Amino acid sequence: MFPLPMNDESGPDGGPAPQVHPKFFYAPIVAFTYDYDKDELDVLGIQLERTDDARVYTKNTCGENEWLAVKCQVIAADSNMHQWVNHLGKTHFTMEPHIIASYNTLRQARHPLYTFLRQTSRAARGSLVKYDANAFGDYQSPVGVGQVMQLINKMWSRYSFFESTGLPNELASRGFTEDIQISAYLYREDGMKLWNAIGGFATDFVDEIFDSNEAVASDEVVQEWAKETTDPDKGAVKGFPTSFEDKETVAKVLQTIMWMASGLHAAVNFPQYDEFAYVPNKPWHLRADLSTMPEDDAEIREWMFENMFPHINTDDDWLRKSTNTLVTDEHAAIDSLAMVHLLTTPSESCLDNLSDRFERVGREAYDKFQKNLNVISEDIEARNEEAEKSNKAPYNYLNPSNVPSSIDI
Repeated sequence: MFPLPMNDESGPDGGPAPQVHPKFFYAPIVAFTYDYDKDELDVLGIQLERTDDARVYTKNTCGENEWLAVKCQVIAADSNMHQWVNHLGKTHFTMEPHIIASYNTLRQARHPLYTFLRQTSRAARGSLVKYDANAFGDYQSPVGVGQVMQLINKMWSRYSFFESTGLPNELASRGFTEDIQISAYLYREDGMKLWNAIGGFATDFVDEIFDSNEAVASDEVVQEWAKETTDPDKGAVKGFPTSFEDKETVAKVLQTIMWMASGLHAAVNFPQYDEFAYVPNKPWHLRADLSTMPEDDAEIREWMFENMFPHINTDDDWLRKSTNTLVTDEHAAIDSLAMVHLLTTPSESCLDNLSDRFERVGREAYDKFQKNLNVISEDIEARNEEAEKSNKAPYNYLNPSNVPSSIDI
């Protein structure tokens, strides 16, 4: 059984952001069971509210349409937690202090380690969480931009560099230890292959730069990098080493940062078009809570169309470049589609085509890494071909030829 409590970072302390139309956001707990015969997860029960007497919904105690409405509430909550916390918070924003600290220390000193850390992550500040009258996060999300930042702050208050971002530790924190066998969990399967390949690359890269642990410990620039990254008044990254004493720790840090900027971001970002482009599949917000739902199960479906499906407006001005008009949710469907189309734009700089970045430093390490990536790509593509023959969806998001080397969108 796998519990999914969405209130770990949810439940903002402040009030809702001003909105033209009210939007609703539960913080549900969902219990799943895993059917080993069917090789799939199934929903055991859903609790939407945070009271001792809160109802637990199950498909055996609900009407067909009521059960669908409850699951819509879960999907809306999951859409928000995914976009604001797991995507924006755990990749874009979490990457920023590393970009700044490495630039201020390694880049300024022209240290060879910076060759490994040339990453960018800036697109989201001007789109997802811009703060003005037309803020996307206000009219699309039930929590609003201000409360989005509260959600991310709660996540950050629990954050620890290796534990929260390192893939094996992050998987274990959610119960997916190595002894839990789920063959259909392709994020874990492909992610661990990529994580290990990045780890090998980081180790080889560090070996090319440092010939001993003593060389690491005596490198003043590397020590300054650790200091700026962890300084509470600067990077403030909890769990990051406060100093470097050996090559292994440096390699582990490089592995974790590259995974966050490449594999982790690719895994949470690029499925968004497939999941969100048909907007009713993953609505960002709902316009009613269950207290207004009809008691007659036959009437619920019409109520759902009215309150749980996004509005659409096909006017020619839907891109709305003017900031003088207050946005309403009549454009919600098209704007959501436009946003996920933008977010999932393919990158021209993927992990397997970076040879020009390592011409002077790390050439041998990267050549070896590239060969390992090619093997991973071939395995994923072969598996996807077999999946399509069985009428199953391919999982290609962590194919190295599709994984950007940095957060460039």
